[in-house]
Amino acid sequence: MEITRLTRSTYPRWEHFRHFYDECACSISLSDDIDVTDLRRACHETGVSFYIAILWCVTKTVNAHAEFRMTVTETGEDPFPVPAVFDEISPAHNVFHEDSETYTTLFTPWNPDFAVFAENCAADLERAKRLNVMSIPCPENTFEASCVPWRHFTSVGVNSEAYPLTPIVAWGGFTEHDGRTKMPLSVQIHHAAADGFHLARFLNETETETARLAIEIISDKD
Repeated sequence: MEITRLTRSTYPRWEHFRHFYDECACSISLSDDIDVTDLRRACHETGVSFYIAILWCVTKTVNAHAEFRMTVTETGEDPFPVPAVFDEISPAHNVFHEDSETYTTLFTPWNPDFAVFAENCAADLERAKRLNVMSIPCPENTFEASCVPWRHFTSVGVNSEAYPLTPIVAWGGFTEHDGRTKMPLSVQIHHAAADGFHLARFLNETETETARLAIEIISDKD
């Protein structure tokens, strides 16, 4: 894991970051349905885990943009924490225990190769299913990803006194209409790290990535 410090001269949102980090700490969120028809069909036809496929698409989009990989560092020279960026970030996600109606948080290291990520993630989930703990220690460069499959939602949010600079991503149950499958996707993040533009781009690019991954999954099967 590598961290790159940002500077006033090279980081266009420096003043925005300082305002929302030092003076007006708050989060920003955006939720909308995305079309997952192609990916849902591809996973069903090939036996690929749809959950893992969505997790990979979300993580790929997160890693594509610095605003979703942010942290702060102490330089010893500045009177305040300096914004910085992880070189890559991995998802901290959950496995649900039906018997106790609780969950265990685990993480799967990011890998741009879907097949490798999927294999590792499946193994991580199986291990976590056997654990009776709330969470497995996660590295600093992780973001939160959750699936809420029991209900379609129109928004979701987390209230906290300390908003994370990395995103909190959640997706939910499907709806079917005119032969298309829609799935709610939500992203929330500290306003110091991102604005509405960045969240909208996240939703758009993740939706596009699901369609692209569907083609890859079908092609690999053939």
